[in-house]
Formats: sequence, structure tokens, C-alpha cells
Amino acid sequence: MKGLIIYVKENNFNAVKQVLVDNQVDGITYFDIMGQGPLDREATERIVQGYKTGEKYTPEFARRTRIETIVSDSKANSIIEALKGDANIHGKIFIFDVSESHDL
Repeated sequence: MKGLIIYVKENNFNAVKQVLVDNQVDGITYFDIMGQGPLDREATERIVQGYKTGEKYTPEFARRTRIETIVSDSKANSIIEALKGDANIHGKIFIFDVSESHDL
């Protein structure tokens, strides 16, 4: 089995979820996070005490979504290829082996 950790811009979540649904993934977990890295951060207007300043700045951290799932080895490859093939999804995928799991 493989574990997949997928980091994407928050507006890419539905596209990633659809890829997982299309590949019959039984369960996913997602987190709304703040992160820093190579993905683009969009400039926003600085607001001071409720007033718009007109000044633009790029925040140090940007909103991201972290999606986790565990899938069979065969599904992992098709999911990865589908995510890489979608030009609208931008992010990073981490893949790791899951040697053992237990139901509680």
C-alpha cells in the first residue's frame, strides 16, 4: 500500500478530490494549512485598522490544502498520473510505503 500526501492551492481541492473519487479512493483526510514554498503567492492589499491602504504586499505564508490518503499500489500510479496530467492542479505529491495498518 502507498500513502499519498498532496499539497495544493486551496482552490485546487475539488479537482484533486474528483481525481480521487474517479479512482475509487475510499477515504481522504484534508487540512487547511498555511505554508511557504515554491508555489506562487498572490499579492494582496494591506488593510490597516479596517481601512484599505492601496498598498500591495506578498504574504510570507500562503493558504494551502493538505490531502492525505492510503491506496493500493496499483491505484497510486493512476492517481499520480491523473494529478500530473491535469494542467489546473499545481502542488506537490509525497508518496511513501505503508507496510502495516491496524483497525482500532
